[in-house]
Amino acid sequence: MISIILKSRFFFHFPRLLVLMTGLIGLPLPALCANPEYVSSLIREAARLKLYEDRGWRALLHYGKNSTGSYRSKIDDSKFFNSPVGRINPEAELEATLQSFFLVDLKDGQSSLCRFPGRFAWLDEHLHIDQSQLPSTVCSERDSTFEAIGAQSAVLVFPVGHINSPASMFGHTLIRIDGKSRSRLISYAVNYSAANTDSNGLAYAWKGLTGMYKGFYSLMPYYDKVREYNDLEHRDIWEYKLNLTAPEVKRMLEHIWELQNIESSYYFLDENCSYNLMFLMEVARPELQLTEKAGYFVLPSDTVQIAMANGIIGGVSYRPSQGTKIRKIISLLKPDEQTIAYDISFMAEDPSRVISLPVSTIEKIKILDLAAGFVQYRFGRKEIEKDVYSRLYLKILSVRSGLGNAPEDIYTITEPVSPDKGHGTTRISSAIGVHRGTLFGELNVRPEFHSLRDPDQGYLPGAQIKFLDTALRYGGGSKNLYLNSLYILDIISIAPRDTFFKPVSWKINTGFDKELLHNRQEHLIYHLNSGGGFSYSTPFEGIYYLFGELMIQAGHEFRAGITAAPGLSVGMVEQLSSSTKLLLGVAGYWYRSGEDRTSVKATVSLNQRLTQNNSLSLEALHEYMNSTTLSEVSLRWNFYY
Repeated sequence: MISIILKSRFFFHFPRLLVLMTGLIGLPLPALCANPEYVSSLIREAARLKLYEDRGWRALLHYGKNSTGSYRSKIDDSKFFNSPVGRINPEAELEATLQSFFLVDLKDGQSSLCRFPGRFAWLDEHLHIDQSQLPSTVCSERDSTFEAIGAQSAVLVFPVGHINSPASMFGHTLIRIDGKSRSRLISYAVNYSAANTDSNGLAYAWKGLTGMYKGFYSLMPYYDKVREYNDLEHRDIWEYKLNLTAPEVKRMLEHIWELQNIESSYYFLDENCSYNLMFLMEVARPELQLTEKAGYFVLPSDTVQIAMANGIIGGVSYRPSQGTKIRKIISLLKPDEQTIAYDISFMAEDPSRVISLPVSTIEKIKILDLAAGFVQYRFGRKEIEKDVYSRLYLKILSVRSGLGNAPEDIYTITEPVSPDKGHGTTRISSAIGVHRGTLFGELNVRPEFHSLRDPDQGYLPGAQIKFLDTALRYGGGSKNLYLNSLYILDIISIAPRDTFFKPVSWKINTGFDKELLHNRQEHLIYHLNSGGGFSYSTPFEGIYYLFGELMIQAGHEFRAGITAAPGLSVGMVEQLSSSTKLLLGVAGYWYRSGEDRTSVKATVSLNQRLTQNNSLSLEALHEYMNSTTLSEVSLRWNFYY
């Protein structure tokens, strides 16, 4: 009876054991090794050379060293590995990869020689693999793709942030692979991004911070990305030529092929689009070791600066977006002329009316060019049907052609400061000041990214994203070191409106801050604050805004532990000179739930940029709460890295 039971259990588990054994040796059931003895000799030679410890192999498998000194790949997908322990064992993965090259009787595209051309090229370079020993393989899709791309050179591409999108306010990076053609638009783009459909900023931030999204590499025509970023999202594009040779670019492309349809966890602040692109550059030139030079947090601007610091950047070029071009023409026209162009683009006005306007020919050209550009923009965003677009656009061009050519420099756009010239994304600042008549000192640490108070060079004006902004103080009425504020998340998007573009500005922040309460004392209170409103450009190219807000505060100081208030804020961000920036703001909140309190705060900040990574700030605060007032003034030195 016992024998029968044991046999039945064996046959029950036999299929599972067979699958497990197959996985352990890394060989599919129907495949056989073409030359076991030769494969064994290659494995012995690889072990003698300790190729599994080589920087090039670690880059190909995206290995990173953890706190214990062992390696673990940043790739989660089991399809990326030939060994079941390949993610954590570089040696086992190298052996299994060598074995996989010699499997026979595989269909078109299924061989590891097709799937992992980058690994084969690297191992062949070090082991001088006898090609005659390899089984015959067919890799139709890979070969046709490589032939179509014809990789010769590479460019690191940086689309700047999209101010109204929390998913894009950091900017983005991708790599363009260029062939022999002079047209960049028929090149191919290599992109790494999170697969997400969330439009809610809080949901995106939470999932992105905790790795709940899956990231994928993709290879697509560069034209599609230019249309997405440059034309539809108003994002200027910076292009950084990479100093890579044609063979190095070929190695990069081979590795990109290995990453097709492979998933890994996407993290907003470190394992993101920028960090993962560094592996591609390392595969092309392993001695760069870019990922090891990155900090705990990596943003698109960090990748550009790291590449620049390591001498891999050969040149920089700027591509203004369609929105930037349209805004340039808007800036050259009077409000009533802008309105005419707007009405033409919405078919509320006939283009021929421009001919009879009592303005110069140049002004008429600007009006029609603006109308034509905005019609193109609306069609690109699918706001109008193709047949309607064609009739309207051709009608505008017909009137425009009768006015002749415009001067070549009429729409010249001044090139802004490139992202590599901006300040570092981590800031440490120290301040000395007077709070309620008492001297204090403060140390402030902000791991990421950029605030409205920071210099705008290389950044998107009107955008603020801060994480874990922490301020410790000594003095100011206390004899102990204490936490003055901790902003867990603080995002502001101030997007100016005009006749043509009407974005909504918004803000959201949460964390702990000192708050003046009814007992005339300050208490560290948790808060959640959000708001939305409108902003417009000032005559001096600054921005002013008006927000309606909701403030929620929690703490044992309140009845029922929580209070809420509607609020209103107004402010201005003005660039007084190329290195001097002024911020003015007033915010008022009316608490009637949980306590009776009216709070009004006025702030002034003057920031002077000294160098790329150093600035001085003079800041003042005056607060009114019921019948109590509070004042503070401080001088702050900011260091970025």
